[in-house]
Amino acid sequence: MLIVHLSDIHFKKGDVTTVHDPNFHLRNEILRDLAALRARLGRADLVVVSGDVAFAGQPEEFEFATDWLKQACDACSADFRNVFVVPGNHDVDRNIADEDLIQLIHRDIKGTSESGLDNKIRRYLTKPEAAALLYRSLNAYNVFAQQFFCDMLPSERTRIDRSFELNDGSTLKLWGVNSAFVSSSADRDDLCVDPATFQITRHAAIVNMVVTHHHPSWLRQRQRVEDHYGDVAQIQLFGHIHTNRILRDEKFIRFTASALHPDRTESNWEPGYNVLQVEVEREGGERRLHVKAHVRVWQESPTQFRAKMNGEETFFEHWIKLEPWEASHVADAPHTTTSEPPEAGRSDPSPNVETMSVLRELGIRFYRLTFSQKSEIAGRLGLLEDQDMSAPDFERFRRVFVRAGERKKLADLKRAIEEAEGQTKR
Repeated sequence: MLIVHLSDIHFKKGDVTTVHDPNFHLRNEILRDLAALRARLGRADLVVVSGDVAFAGQPEEFEFATDWLKQACDACSADFRNVFVVPGNHDVDRNIADEDLIQLIHRDIKGTSESGLDNKIRRYLTKPEAAALLYRSLNAYNVFAQQFFCDMLPSERTRIDRSFELNDGSTLKLWGVNSAFVSSSADRDDLCVDPATFQITRHAAIVNMVVTHHHPSWLRQRQRVEDHYGDVAQIQLFGHIHTNRILRDEKFIRFTASALHPDRTESNWEPGYNVLQVEVEREGGERRLHVKAHVRVWQESPTQFRAKMNGEETFFEHWIKLEPWEASHVADAPHTTTSEPPEAGRSDPSPNVETMSVLRELGIRFYRLTFSQKSEIAGRLGLLEDQDMSAPDFERFRRVFVRAGERKKLADLKRAIEEAEGQTKR
C-alpha cells in the first residue's frame, strides 16, 4: 500500500481564495510533488490527515479543504473516498469551546487525577447533555468529516476505524483517535483521549495504524498512550508539533509529521508531508512488516519539495516482526465494531467493500448539496424520524445513510442526489 500522510494544513478563512493567500504557491508545489511521486512510486491507496485541517474550525475552511483534498487525491491518483481524517485543536471552533459551561467541564476533566481520569471522561461521554456540549465545538469539523464517514459523536462513536487489505491478505486497520474534545484557547499539555482508545486490540491477522493529532507529550495520559500504542499499533501517525520525526522500535514505527502549512513566523518553518510504502514480507517462514518512508520537506531558492535525507538514502526503512498468520485463518479474526454504516438488509455492522464504496461516493456527493436539498431528500424518502430533530445536522444526515442501507433505499437515495445535482447545475 502507498499512503500519503498530511497534517496541520491550517486552511485559514480570510486567506484561502484570496490573492493575499501566503500559501497558494506552496500548495501548488505540493500538488506537483504528489504528481511526481505518483509517476515514480505508483498511485496512492490512501490519504490520511492527522488533524488541523482548518485554522479556526469554520465551515468555509472545511469547504475549501474538501476542494483542495480532491485536487491532492487527483494528483496522486488516490480515490477521494479513501481519505481518512481525525480532528485537531484547530478544527475546534474556539468561540464555542471557550463558553463558560463548556469550560467548566474541561476544567473538571483536566483537574482530575490520572487514576480517576478514565471514569470522569466516561461519565461525561455517556451523559447525552454533557457529551453534546463536549463535542459541539467540533460540529463544523464533523459535517466535513462525515463525507468520509470519519465523523465522531459520543457515546459510541468516539473513535473511528477503517480496514484495507494488505498484500498477503491480512488487514491494515486504521484507528482514528480524537485528542481535541477538551481543546480550547486554554490548551496546555493537558489534553486527553477517551477510554475507548485503550480498547484498541491486536490480532495476528491485523496490522494496526493509529492516527492521533496530538503527540503523547501533549496528553494527560501520555505514558499510557505511548505504552498502549507501542503494544498494539505497528504504525503510529501524529501531527501538531510541526516537526518531522521518525521513531523506530522493534515493535512499531512512529511518525510525527511536519505541518503542511506551518505559521511562517515559526523559528523552524519547514512545510512537509510523508509518503509511506507498506507491505508484508515473508522470509524463512516469518512475516515482517516493511515500512519505507519518504519524508518530503520544503526548500527555498529554488522553491520545491525534496527528500529529507537519511545518510545517502532518500528514504527511511524499518522492519517489524509480525505474528505467524496464513490467509486461511481469516475467519478467525475477531469481530470488531465499526464507525461505518451497515450494509442494506444486514444486522452485522460491518458492510462489505462494495456497499461501503457506494456509501462513500454518495456521502461525498451529498456533502456538496445545500442544507435544504439534503433535508428535502431525507424527508421525501422517509429517512428522518422524530428523534433525529434533537441531533446535530451531521448526525441527522448520517442516520439518513444508515436507514437507506437498512431499508434498501440506496438506489433511491442515489437518484435523489443526482436530481439535486442536476438542479444545482441548472
